[in-house]
This record gives sequence, C-alpha cells and structure tokens, in this order.
Amino acid sequence: MFNLSHNYELGVIALILAFLIFYVPAVYAFFAIRKQQKRNQNK
Repeated sequence: MFNLSHNYELGVIALILAFLIFYVPAVYAFFAIRKQQKRNQNK
C-alpha cells in the first residue's frame, strides 16, 4: 500500500514538473508575441 501511494506521489510530481516545463515557455512566448503586437500597433 505504501509503495502504491509513493509511486502515485512520484507520478503526480512528474506530471506537475512536465506541466511547468511546458507551461512556462508557453506563457513566455505569449507575452513576447503580445509585446511585439503592441509595438506593431504603435507604429
């Protein structure tokens, strides 16, 4: 039983890490694109 819950914890941590690794660059790219669009609108 302990093994099962421990593996479950590791799985959840791995999922969260994978989500962050994907999410952080996506948010960064989103803001970078918005900044470029604002610059283009000002011109």
